[in-house]
Amino acid sequence: MLFNVVYGVLSLINWSAFAFKARDLARDKSNRELQLLCLAIASFAAPFGFAAPAVYVRVDDLLGIPNISSLIIYTTVEVCLTSFLALLVRWSSAQSKTRLRHRLILGYAIATVATNWTLFFLADVGDASHPLDFDVYYAQTPHISEFLLVHQILFTASMVGLIRLCWRYAKIVEKLWLRRGLRVVTAGAVFGLGYCLPKGATLIWDILGTSPLDFVNSVVAPMSASVAAALFSVGFTMPAWGAGLSEARAWVSDYRAFQRRYPLWLAITRVFPEVVLVAPPASRSELARDLRFFLGRQLIEILDGEMRLRPHYDPVVGDTVREVAAARNIADAQAGALEEAAQVAVALRARSAGQDVPTGRPTVPDDPANGDLNKEGARLSMVAEAFTSPTMPAVMQRLQQTTADA
Repeated sequence: MLFNVVYGVLSLINWSAFAFKARDLARDKSNRELQLLCLAIASFAAPFGFAAPAVYVRVDDLLGIPNISSLIIYTTVEVCLTSFLALLVRWSSAQSKTRLRHRLILGYAIATVATNWTLFFLADVGDASHPLDFDVYYAQTPHISEFLLVHQILFTASMVGLIRLCWRYAKIVEKLWLRRGLRVVTAGAVFGLGYCLPKGATLIWDILGTSPLDFVNSVVAPMSASVAAALFSVGFTMPAWGAGLSEARAWVSDYRAFQRRYPLWLAITRVFPEVVLVAPPASRSELARDLRFFLGRQLIEILDGEMRLRPHYDPVVGDTVREVAAARNIADAQAGALEEAAQVAVALRARSAGQDVPTGRPTVPDDPANGDLNKEGARLSMVAEAFTSPTMPAVMQRLQQTTADA
């Protein structure tokens, strides 16, 4: 029952990964890398469907050949491993060398598959289906030991190649999600070695005598291969869905920034309606459709209003805010945002009251972001939070007391 569930879940994961990449292949049908990747994922997904004991036995009964499912499983895995190796060759070789290496790999794969099909039908494995212990039960059966050895050589070579190349390229690629994906594939190949090395050791031991590692061979090794399969599916598709995840996270961050800065924008544009060149979004759906545009307009309009308020900024406000911040253990960046928010609040009151601009005040705004709109956006988000924070009423009250005392 356990293997039915585990293999069923892994088959679903791998076929989902195949569907995800097949969509990309449909848009770029001539892309050789995508072709190889889709073939590799599909041929790695198929064995888990056949390996589920319930399916294994049914396929054997349907075809009338006991343990034919094992041959199908090993063949599809060999196709998958060959696809992985060919994909690595395309990533790592100059074009002039790629054709030759592809032909060598293809020849090796064809020879491996042909050899194993021949060995399987020469062997006597027709007594009963063995979905969970085929390797153990027939390890000393003539031709099956050679069958298994040929397969494990290809599997080990593929895992070593994946570890070596993926780890090396993960250190030099610039794209974040591609780098992460290569590291996940490397981890998958390590688990792949956790499958083939115990299998190979047990096989050699059984040829020489009787291995005591049957449990490792029939339970631990397949589970390690299952983990490898899941990691391969995640790692090879990560550059695609990871970029989408980053975009989604960026969108959520932008949406939150818009909402956080909205009270500050509203207060400024009520006093300076002329800075609003485009009407704000009338609904959340409109905001969602054009979030980047509205976020940019909001930022520029706040900055325009801030510039108009600068002549009203009062050094006394800064001194008072710093005193309040020190008394409440507010950190430097937050204290600066609180000071700017207080200056805006006081200047808005002065402007609304029609007060004249005091003489001797600077009219050119300080620009700590040096024109970088991303830094300006981060700064204004902090100012907007301070503008509506519970500390702001205490600051305004202190300012009123300071004014009254003066």
